[in-house]
Amino acid sequence: MAEHIMEQGSGKLAILLGGAGRSHALARMSGLRASPGWLVTGDAIREWHFEGFAQRPEGTFLFGPEAKGPTLAEAFDLPLPDQFPLLGRLADALGALADRGIPLFPLQSDAIVFTDAGGVLFLPPGVMREIRGVQPFAENRDTFEALNHPDLRAEALASFSLGVALYRAAAGRFPFAGADEEEIHEQARKLRLLPLADLAPGFSPEASELTMAALGRLKGRAVALADWRAGLRSWVRNGITREVGAPERERLARDAVSRGQDAAKRFRTRTFWEKNWRLVAIAAAGVGVAGLIVGSIVSGIFAPRATKGFTARNVVQTFYLSVNSMNHSLMEACVVDRAGQGEINEAMNLYVMSRVQMGYEGKANTVAADQWDEAGRPALPAGIAVYGVTGLSIEEQAGEPAPVYLASYEKWAPESSAETTSLEAAAIHTLHRKLVDRVSLRRDKGDWVIFRLDRISEQTLASPESAPASPVDTTGEPAPGATAP
Repeated sequence: MAEHIMEQGSGKLAILLGGAGRSHALARMSGLRASPGWLVTGDAIREWHFEGFAQRPEGTFLFGPEAKGPTLAEAFDLPLPDQFPLLGRLADALGALADRGIPLFPLQSDAIVFTDAGGVLFLPPGVMREIRGVQPFAENRDTFEALNHPDLRAEALASFSLGVALYRAAAGRFPFAGADEEEIHEQARKLRLLPLADLAPGFSPEASELTMAALGRLKGRAVALADWRAGLRSWVRNGITREVGAPERERLARDAVSRGQDAAKRFRTRTFWEKNWRLVAIAAAGVGVAGLIVGSIVSGIFAPRATKGFTARNVVQTFYLSVNSMNHSLMEACVVDRAGQGEINEAMNLYVMSRVQMGYEGKANTVAADQWDEAGRPALPAGIAVYGVTGLSIEEQAGEPAPVYLASYEKWAPESSAETTSLEAAAIHTLHRKLVDRVSLRRDKGDWVIFRLDRISEQTLASPESAPASPVDTTGEPAPGATAP
């Protein structure tokens, strides 16, 4: 996730916020401007904050001060001897945070950077949590879910995560790798693990025992961060493996495979009966409960569209005028079969960018086209662009039962200059076009919906005037058109 970009003439560490479908959760990050990360170098700890955002062809980035070096996720691909010094540095950094009274947090392997200067950077956990919340399980599985225990907190969780990291380094795989979040959590709680000394021939028995204890597989023994710090320093200095002859290695490998298969079988059997007993209990509650569940599902399936009762012309008008308020949810209610998806994605992404910029810079960089037009189209300050639709004209080409309309309108949208792809104040301007679309509708569950939208013509017009200052509101209040759907 951590990437490096050039911004404002210097290198920055950045994370990609994500694209369509994540707008609501990403917008919540606007309130996390003060959420800190930490850069730990030896005993020195200082806060690390994101500074702003930048637009690139691949999406919107949050960026902060540069910090070069591999992430923990990248370190897992290094040769085994190169991983242990980094894990030792991670244990020391976590210990330093705990000693300073900074609350420990769940670890995310692609949000931890081992800096070339010898430090460890933890990207702001609050921001990482929001991004994880809008990502599919597959993107979080190896970087977060496999690294954390659902029931542990603070030092116990940090110790568990270090155990997972050492297991991954020695065995070449994570100890818990379920098909979904629930299965990984159940494995973390109950799966019988092979000790690393058996799984990785020649591995230190002491290191294996500490790892198994941290993973909760040795009852009655807890592992503190101090234990990890002392152990990793010793193993870095003295080594963590010994030479093993070929016959012993083959024997241990065969035994590990057999025991691993047995452990997996026991886990599946236990999980099967637990799930079936739950089903039995639910069934015993009676048909009435089942009826309530079915009724809830059915009511969700048949919930009315936001455009229920609209005429075909109203649906077309609503689709285009919703662009001004970036109301992508209402736009989606007007269409089926991905018609107009480009316009919907554009409104969604600009809504995200507007809210994130409001949080990080105290201002938005767009003004709604309809409100700007009603105000007499005043000159725009540098860094402010117009977004939306004006002059909408809808002409019927075919009536029911298969209505077709020609929609003519002026489209205004922010566009970065050729010199830079950053949406900084000096780089943004408004693209002004005259567009004509053919819009085809049909009935879907009794409602008129747009199923096809074809661009008939497109003409680029003069962009609006810019000025150092204008009546357009550029204070900390949200810009018109940036209201939540």
